[in-house]
Amino acid sequence: MSGRQRGALLGALALMVLAGAQGWLLRGALDGVAFAAVGALVGALGGALLAHLQEQRAHEDLEAATRALEAFAAGARGERLYLAQEDPRGVASRFNGALARLGEGLAALDLDRARFQAIIENLRSGVVLLDRRRRVQVVNPAAERIFGVWAPEVVETYHLAITHAYALESALDRVERGEVLEIERRENGRVLQIELAPVRGGGGVLLVATDVTEERRLLEVRSQFVANVSHELRTPLTVIGGFAETLLAGNVDEHHVQRFLRHIGDEVKRLTLLVDDLLRLAALESGRERPEHAQVPLLELARAVSERYGETARERGIALEVGGEALSVRSDRDRIEGILISLIDNAVKYTQDGGHIEVQIGRQDGRALLRVEDDGPGIPEEDLPRIFERFYRVDRSRQRATGGSGLGLSIARHLALSIGADLSVESAIGKGSAFTLAIPDMAGPAPA
Repeated sequence: MSGRQRGALLGALALMVLAGAQGWLLRGALDGVAFAAVGALVGALGGALLAHLQEQRAHEDLEAATRALEAFAAGARGERLYLAQEDPRGVASRFNGALARLGEGLAALDLDRARFQAIIENLRSGVVLLDRRRRVQVVNPAAERIFGVWAPEVVETYHLAITHAYALESALDRVERGEVLEIERRENGRVLQIELAPVRGGGGVLLVATDVTEERRLLEVRSQFVANVSHELRTPLTVIGGFAETLLAGNVDEHHVQRFLRHIGDEVKRLTLLVDDLLRLAALESGRERPEHAQVPLLELARAVSERYGETARERGIALEVGGEALSVRSDRDRIEGILISLIDNAVKYTQDGGHIEVQIGRQDGRALLRVEDDGPGIPEEDLPRIFERFYRVDRSRQRATGGSGLGLSIARHLALSIGADLSVESAIGKGSAFTLAIPDMAGPAPA
């Protein structure tokens, strides 16, 4: 029987007793004992009715507390309890105070969770959290990119679904015993640095993977650069030192003295050129010098630069021609001139006597094209990707014969990048090479 049914029954009995008692009193049939009995019965029924009402209110208050807790658990942090009966002990106040403190604690946890999530999602390193069974629990976006997986597909799977490395098993054994390890893996041309650390308290392993391929490549390039600079400096210094020792030893006729001094002067010029090019390259890489923007007449500039090499070309029987459209671009004149000097100088050095060099100005896809083409020996296909590296030479045996610092094409590439241009090369053995500079922001034909 429910509480409502019990209340209705008690109320009906009370009304029946009260009605019967009223009839007895009117007829004078009740004596003192009967009246006392009726009073006792009415008191008992009234007490039972009052107890039922209190029980019903307590039940309603309990339901109200339950609803408040359920709403709070569902996210309604402002939910509070309001009791149906008097609360002399302040139960509702203490209950609501506890809810408020719990809400503040949960809000702080939500904030910490949001911060942690933001950090994890924006890390460049891949983060993978493994539980005690070595199953994946957390995968951040960087780990998805590094390992080529999708988080929903690998969560709750064994770590091999991500790492594909059985060699990690022994490392995980050591980490689970409390060690912190750092290992390096090379696969598919990539270098991955993986750090493994135990999760204190909760068990499991935290795996942090970083793709250091580019860093390793830059370290190798830097090492090669230092070696190349040392070699380029040592060669002229050795020559200068040798001639200087010979001169200091005496017993050298005037003719040889003059020849030795000319050699020393040539090597000093090489050193000066090398240092100047190194300083220019360093300035370009640092980005300290900002490019200027002005109208640059490309055909006029190409003719001016070509004239500097006209005498050298004629002495070797090389035909150096300039042609194309009279185009103008809004860019940095000095940097475009520097690129032209590097490309034409390179062509003159490596074109055989009696060869042909052509500088052409044109346009394509909204960009001005500056093309320097020669019919020299050409560049092997395997060397093309490295042709713009510092000190890289296709034929090192010709290095001293051609002169220069070995930095010309590298400087040209950096100059092109600094003005938003693209510098590319096409070449074939025995057919020559063609360097093309594509310059953006073409302003149209140059004024006559």
